[in-house]
Amino acid sequence: MTGSSRVGLRPCGPADAEFLFQVFYHTRAEEFAPAGWDEARLTGFLRDQSQLQERHYHAAHPEAAFEVVEVDGVPAGRQYLDRTGPVFQLIDIALLPAHRGQGIGGELLERILREADGLGRTVALHVEPDNPARLWYRRLGFREGGQVGIHVSMRREPVPGGTGHA
Repeated sequence: MTGSSRVGLRPCGPADAEFLFQVFYHTRAEEFAPAGWDEARLTGFLRDQSQLQERHYHAAHPEAAFEVVEVDGVPAGRQYLDRTGPVFQLIDIALLPAHRGQGIGGELLERILREADGLGRTVALHVEPDNPARLWYRRLGFREGGQVGIHVSMRREPVPGGTGHA
């Protein structure tokens, strides 16, 4: 998928609320499966959590780009990126299960890294300690910082003439 023009971004709008919830649901439902809740309770809980997360992200990063990821014009996920400070803060890239494992997330991150490299900007993110993406971020040149709540902070300094790869 890398280098594909099939992957695009567009601003999130009010009509995307249910889609964005589905993205959240499919990234978090497995985490709560051990609770043994029925589907209605799980969905209600995750809907509340999704709304709280959205409010937090928008309050903490009011000028960020909150975008829907599209593949061939079909919504496939979300990308939230704050470019407004001295450091690009990657808030989130999340894809629906049908679009994972195809290189889409990698393409999105490479675009961000190329843009940041071109501007001489650092990219920062937070990742859960057991997230497999943590190793991938390391391979891309991210270095771990301290613990921030339940997350590990990671930063990648700009690479002069960078191509988005480490």
